[in-house]
Amino acid sequence: MSDKLIVKRRLLKVEKVINEATVTEAVEAEMKLPFKVLKIFDAMAHVTAVRASVRPGGVEVSGVIDKQLFVVDKGDMVRHIPEEIPFSFFVPLKDVVPGMNAHVTVRVLAVDTELVRFHTVRQVIVLEIFVKVTVTRQISVVVDVLGPGIKVKKQLLKVDAVVGEDTVRQVLSETVTLPVTAKKIFRILPSVRDLTAEVKQNMVIVRGVIHKQIFFVDEGELVRHGAENIPFVKSVPIPGARPGQHAQVDVNVSLESFALLDPPSRKLRQELLLQIFVKVTKTVQLEVVVDVFGCGIKVRKELLKVESVVLDLEQKETIRSSVTLPLQAMKIFEILAQLINVEGTAGFDQVTVKGTLHKQVFFVDPGNLVRHVREDIPFRLVKEAPGARPGMNVQVRAGIVGEVRSRLIGEKKLEQTVVIALFIKVTETVQLKVVVDVCRIKAKLKDGVPEDPAEAEEEVVAEEIVKEESPGDDAALPGEFIEEIIETEED
Repeated sequence: MSDKLIVKRRLLKVEKVINEATVTEAVEAEMKLPFKVLKIFDAMAHVTAVRASVRPGGVEVSGVIDKQLFVVDKGDMVRHIPEEIPFSFFVPLKDVVPGMNAHVTVRVLAVDTELVRFHTVRQVIVLEIFVKVTVTRQISVVVDVLGPGIKVKKQLLKVDAVVGEDTVRQVLSETVTLPVTAKKIFRILPSVRDLTAEVKQNMVIVRGVIHKQIFFVDEGELVRHGAENIPFVKSVPIPGARPGQHAQVDVNVSLESFALLDPPSRKLRQELLLQIFVKVTKTVQLEVVVDVFGCGIKVRKELLKVESVVLDLEQKETIRSSVTLPLQAMKIFEILAQLINVEGTAGFDQVTVKGTLHKQVFFVDPGNLVRHVREDIPFRLVKEAPGARPGMNVQVRAGIVGEVRSRLIGEKKLEQTVVIALFIKVTETVQLKVVVDVCRIKAKLKDGVPEDPAEAEEEVVAEEIVKEESPGDDAALPGEFIEEIIETEED
């Protein structure tokens, strides 16, 4: 009599959730002002250059708070003072060890300021830090079991399987011509704009623009502002990547060095370092076996905790606004915009995205001086999301598409239009025990009668494994099938 047991498996490379936590921390700082002020007009802050380092028992999160302080001086003029405040906190998490992956989101909850004796500002910035630790794991799950008298219980699972990831660096050396002669450079602020990623065969093409704000002192001891855009393109090899898959890209830019050539001069040489992280994933939907029923078999299960994908959305939205300038404007010099404090929450078949569009407007007044005014525009967008439910996880990536379009109406009214791109992913943390192994067991005979099945020994059987894989690829690709046939002959 022949009794054949066929076990079908599938190899998945997924991000397994180890632990996560949200903490609130306060950063205290004291700032000495270069002049006496009457009062603090406004203060705003956002977080940049966030880094996460996985340590035993937790994650160390560091970054920089980019703060903009607006004060009123003794001449009743509003002045702008920028400041960068570094921070570092340790977030304890159980079962976390070095080598795991950390996903961190930091946002500013509040900025409290106090003026002390006209020239000192005490500040408290409250941060909300969300940390999720995962490990990229290749797991073989059972998707079907066939055989006489065998019944299986399955559950549908939709996950982002990791195809591959990598971090590359690129150095950009540029020499820019300033609009007027500079005696010294006061500050250079680089940022990344218009970031896109295109998945090709075994690689990802990353494109973007490095936008730089250059503050410098001219020969008349006035602080001037200049701007420069540097397009860049970088190909990142990702074996197994295919068109149509998803690419997650994060680009950080830092200023390594800068110098005026033969100062005073209009020639400024700069060196920028780009650190580009790329992860390619593929959404895989499959039915996994969570239990097997039948006589004479042994089932081994393993707890699997992953983010099950509910849906992905990619849309563009237009935000229009108008602002009244404090002075007559002869022309608009530049408008800088960025999205801050963007977050999403899931509702019943919908997702709500909230955030703030922060803009800095530079304009030329009748005296031919460059003036500055800022504007914050809160926005709230509700998008249809079939399958979304309250309590699900929402990941939002938002970026500004192109430049800010503007139109000056009359002497002071400025109309502006900004196009933003939203990438929304709704997931649900799923924890279930999946079947990872099934085998036959053979009961011992005593006087021709089987003993207690609970004391049966696992039978050693011949196994034949049929594995479908790409030639030359050692690691399993998402959705790779393995079929294992276990055949036992019984008399």
